[in-house]
Amino acid sequence: MTAAISRAQPRSSMQKIDVKTVNHIRLITICNERIRNALSKQMNADLLRAFDEAEADEQVRAIVVTGAGDVAFSSGHDLREIAAGQISGSEDSEAAFMRPLTMEKPVIAAVNGHCYAAGFILALSCDLRIASQNAMFGSPGAKLGMLPEGGQLVRLPQLISPARAMQLMLTAVPMTADEACQCNFVTAVVPVGKVLEAGMSLANQIAGNAPAVVKAVKRGLNLGLREGKGAIAAYEMRTARELEHGAQAKEGVNAFLTKRAPIYPLNG
Repeated sequence: MTAAISRAQPRSSMQKIDVKTVNHIRLITICNERIRNALSKQMNADLLRAFDEAEADEQVRAIVVTGAGDVAFSSGHDLREIAAGQISGSEDSEAAFMRPLTMEKPVIAAVNGHCYAAGFILALSCDLRIASQNAMFGSPGAKLGMLPEGGQLVRLPQLISPARAMQLMLTAVPMTADEACQCNFVTAVVPVGKVLEAGMSLANQIAGNAPAVVKAVKRGLNLGLREGKGAIAAYEMRTARELEHGAQAKEGVNAFLTKRAPIYPLNG
């Protein structure tokens, strides 16, 4: 891995958003192990900046987000700051956790343990999720007297059955990694300590494919979730015509015919 390239100015080395680039993969790590990688207001801003910079960097083709250590992905907002009124349940306070939804590049959550509240919103907003065996997914709003927000009421029942989503939010009882896999919330469960490796492997598989097609697939799938199947037919026809005449399609077909790995330009 290359040296960290984070531009954030964390208050301490134990409380920060760490950013590294490995080939075409941007790795974003939430570092606050002392309180299960809870995010302070400053860390929220740093996380949003890290996503924005990854989206703007033409060399980055996929993003992996994880938590430091093997205990927690993120327990969400720092409850002490919420109690002190430093973080409110506003749209701004959830912006970092929902940013993957509006990004063109795919974002993978490598969930390495406890994944609660705003941490759960972050995992929910990612395009793909892989979990370690000790991962727990929780929506504790009902128990804390807070509405499960950040897209939980809309996106969660799109990804799992509405009844299972309702149960998770009404009972506030966390979902285990195996349960999350059974309902397809995560695509794989791996041993503790192996989830980052699995996430990076998946990201590298994606990064080896045509970037324009990867972006188009994400855009089209999310369009269908938002607007229904009727919106997809016209999108598919228009986008397929645009892509089939591009440089990436020419390279992909030529590589297949000459039995070599494709080398895709960033655009075209």
